[in-house]
Amino acid sequence: MKVHSYSFRDGRYVQSVTAQPDQMNQGTYLIPGYHSPKSLPDSGWLLEGEYFAYHDENGKTPRRWQDGDWTILKEKIPTTGWLKSDCTQSRQFDDAGELTEDYTSEKPVTRWDIWTDYGWQTDEQAKFESEVRTINDLRRQQYAQIVDPLMNEARMQRMLGDDIGAEQNELQAQQWYERIREEHPWPQAPEGVLPPTTA
Repeated sequence: MKVHSYSFRDGRYVQSVTAQPDQMNQGTYLIPGYHSPKSLPDSGWLLEGEYFAYHDENGKTPRRWQDGDWTILKEKIPTTGWLKSDCTQSRQFDDAGELTEDYTSEKPVTRWDIWTDYGWQTDEQAKFESEVRTINDLRRQQYAQIVDPLMNEARMQRMLGDDIGAEQNELQAQQWYERIREEHPWPQAPEGVLPPTTA
């Protein structure tokens, strides 16, 4: 007699084995817990991603085979969901079917995307303004590190009457200022987007 074992965790079919005869009761067999003599559903109906599971009427895994029956379930597919109201926020769902209304499995293309009836659309104005701020901050950081010390030194030199030294430092400061701007140009403004107004 064939019996079919199933996992005590989720009822998933494990394997089919031969039951041992019950020596105390002629003509009967020993059926361990989490084993069932009930036939598996027609395997021809199994589709890709499906599996057999043994559950009771509440979807739980019974220890006694008399308390349940075979069913066909779908494999869970872990899915990443992105929050529609903030594309930079995401979380993991155990299955694609558990995705809530405020999340989507569609991955945003940029961190400036906003959710619309047509899916993610990039907010070009926000993207451009963010890129401008990044360049502006980088320029100012390098001005403070390189240009400002040279100008401060030039001012002190003029106060002390060293005009030649001051002019040399001013020239270096100017050259560095222009070089920094050349190495970190403003991003190209998309059509319909206003150009930067920062220095």
